[in-house]
Amino acid sequence: MFSFNHILWILLSAAFAYSLVLMFLRVGLKKAGLVMCGISILSEGSKILSDMVPSTLGGMHLDPQCLPFHLCSMLLFVVFYITFSEDCGKRQAAIDFTSVMGTMGSILAILIPTNGTEFNTVYPYQCFVYHAGLLAFSLYLIIGKKANLGRKAMVRNIVIILVLEVFAIYINGLLATYDTNFLYVVRPPMENLPILNLSGGWHIYFLKITLLGLLAIVLFHLPFVLKERRENGSDK
Repeated sequence: MFSFNHILWILLSAAFAYSLVLMFLRVGLKKAGLVMCGISILSEGSKILSDMVPSTLGGMHLDPQCLPFHLCSMLLFVVFYITFSEDCGKRQAAIDFTSVMGTMGSILAILIPTNGTEFNTVYPYQCFVYHAGLLAFSLYLIIGKKANLGRKAMVRNIVIILVLEVFAIYINGLLATYDTNFLYVVRPPMENLPILNLSGGWHIYFLKITLLGLLAIVLFHLPFVLKERRENGSDK
């Protein structure tokens, strides 16, 4: 899993993300969002150029497995919303969701390279550059105090991720012919993973990935929830 190429990609991604966070902290949310929108356009544009497949009736269509229904892929639309929408409650909810899911999802995507780690194909570049950018943007939202990750945001993020999980079950069912695996609700992202495997059957796997996801969200929010409680207690 952690080959030389993979370790090199991790180091490059960390350096890129670190540099972007420093830049984002200097330029502010609007410009940070524009940079992340540019990274998203480059990633999706290269995906369309490299993943078109012949259509049965002529012409080409995008490989259904490359549709933006993975969590990190869906967040690119949220980034556009954050960047171009007015300051409001819905925008704040989008910021809160992206800061948590973008951080965790990007780290997992970088650690589990489903698109390979070669340097002579475009797919690893799509994966690592995009996720390093998303990681930087998500961390900026937290470090720059744009995100509000208290109890209310935690509950809302849990509800959203559960809704998306059900949505993914339906999408994968509709696209079963193409063997899609959005949000990894069909099977694990890679074989031979600890805990996340099909050794106990699909229902056990689905329960494990759901519970692990919810636990990760709670643990991510926990320091912010405890800080919120302390501050609310000191105000009384």
